Amino acid sequence: MINMKKIFSSLFALALATALLSAQSIPSLQKVNGKTCLVQDGKPLILLSGELHNSTASSVSYMEKEKTFANLKAIGLNSVIATASWELVEPTEGKYDFTEVDYVIKTARENDMKVIFIWFGAFKNPFMTYAPTWVKKDVKRFPRAKDEKGNDLEMPCVLSENMMKADAKAYCAFLSHVKDVDFDKTVVMIQIENEPGIRGAVRDFSSLAEKAWKANVPEQLISYLKAHDGSLKADVQKAWEDNGKKTKGNWEQVFGKSLTEDDGNNPILNQTEHFFTAYSYAKYLDYLSSEGKKVYALPTFTNASIFGIASRGRSLGNGCSIPEFFDLYAAGAPSLDILTPNSYMQQIDEICEAFVWNGNPILIPESGVSALRGIYVIGEWDAIAFSPFGIDSFAAGASSNLSPAQKNFFDGYNALAQMEPLIRENIGKDSMRAVYLYNGHATDTIDMGDYTINFSYGRRSFDIGAMMAPATGAAPGAGGRAQQQEPRFEGAALLIQVSPDEFYMVGDGVNASFTMKEGVKSSYCGFDKIYEGEFVDGKFVPGRLLNGDERNAFLTPGKISALKVTMYHY
Repeated sequence: MINMKKIFSSLFALALATALLSAQSIPSLQKVNGKTCLVQDGKPLILLSGELHNSTASSVSYMEKEKTFANLKAIGLNSVIATASWELVEPTEGKYDFTEVDYVIKTARENDMKVIFIWFGAFKNPFMTYAPTWVKKDVKRFPRAKDEKGNDLEMPCVLSENMMKADAKAYCAFLSHVKDVDFDKTVVMIQIENEPGIRGAVRDFSSLAEKAWKANVPEQLISYLKAHDGSLKADVQKAWEDNGKKTKGNWEQVFGKSLTEDDGNNPILNQTEHFFTAYSYAKYLDYLSSEGKKVYALPTFTNASIFGIASRGRSLGNGCSIPEFFDLYAAGAPSLDILTPNSYMQQIDEICEAFVWNGNPILIPESGVSALRGIYVIGEWDAIAFSPFGIDSFAAGASSNLSPAQKNFFDGYNALAQMEPLIRENIGKDSMRAVYLYNGHATDTIDMGDYTINFSYGRRSFDIGAMMAPATGAAPGAGGRAQQQEPRFEGAALLIQVSPDEFYMVGDGVNASFTMKEGVKSSYCGFDKIYEGEFVDGKFVPGRLLNGDERNAFLTPGKISALKVTMYHY
């Protein structure tokens, strides 16, 4: 006999569970101790992520065959950045296919991972390779950018209303679908397009662009200039000032005619053209972002290629969202929440310093594969996410057996995951700091509480093993021929001060020495106790008590480790 009571009870339980999952909050950007964090259900998310290769998420069968998500889980990821491309979402105009999108959401959920989607719409780096065939082939309806000779570039004219509205329509359909199927809010952010700007020309010379170039600079930008006069980025401020701070006129009247040759002072060549391009791309991105948020209000960002700090306007595309042009993006794309860098340069410290402009939060969607960089940006910059690019290649086979490199990466991400409650408690506070050491930057110093802490890459302060070993050349930073031949190296340490004299230290390849900060009266300062150990669910579990020859706050190169350091002074 069918037990209807049990059936109704089960259905009610299922409905209740679904309702509870649906009640989870949409992730949003909120201030936590003065830092902008991605918050969901009252907790800041700390996204230990990785970005898939551009084509990986285009095929369900490929991801299944490669065990993509199982491998990512095995190396410690709690989130993934995956593509959603216009050509797959809308292969025929007005007809949508979300097969790959659904698979990514479902499989990420099954592996307890969050998702950031990249919307590859009209342009990427900045070619229109991800646009559907029906867009690519209709040059009249969807015009291309042109070079100075009038030749089509395989890039969209971002001043085309047809292009912008078609892209936005597909993007909104994608977001509407995500909103409908993502019942537990697995998807937490959206990157819109990738590395904006134009290549092969100093600006767009199409008829639509020529009209905009010769017209008055938009009032939206003029109002921004006036409101931020004195605090604009140096190049924008100077160009506007040198031309009389005009509040009306075309681009060359307001910002001046551009230099076309380097005079030895490393100027931004074609600067006004870059300003025009940056603002044009910003307006395009803003339209997609603002239209999308009307459908589903997930936080949005775009990504820039970084060639140097300061790069003097140089990127993969003229007018990219790099620091020199932040004002143009802030003025043109107010609905875009974050400007983010790729960070393949070792100088990730300098990149972060540039990108915290005006409170912009740090989010690294692309990087070389290194858990140490993640330890640094989360500890020092309260980063929302850290994400090495091409992570699926690095993670290949990890679900069966971790290679030494994969194990080291897992150990780094796992250390951060296990410290997550402690990291959350210290977001935005001086009690959490981090250092990153690399070629040309083998030492660093920070102040925490009453202490000055000096960091160096390499061996222990007193390392009898190294002293007895044969000489192999100069240490990092020591100069001479050995330094010139020195291989690329990196070290990182995250420190959390839990009481005036007590610190946790996690990382790899760093030695730390503690002294009293200048102005603090003390005749002696030394280590009381140093424990090796590990973090489990936010708590430090001690191992060896280090003393004698090992009495150093030292994190062995090539091995993620954790220490509890207690100081004393009198």
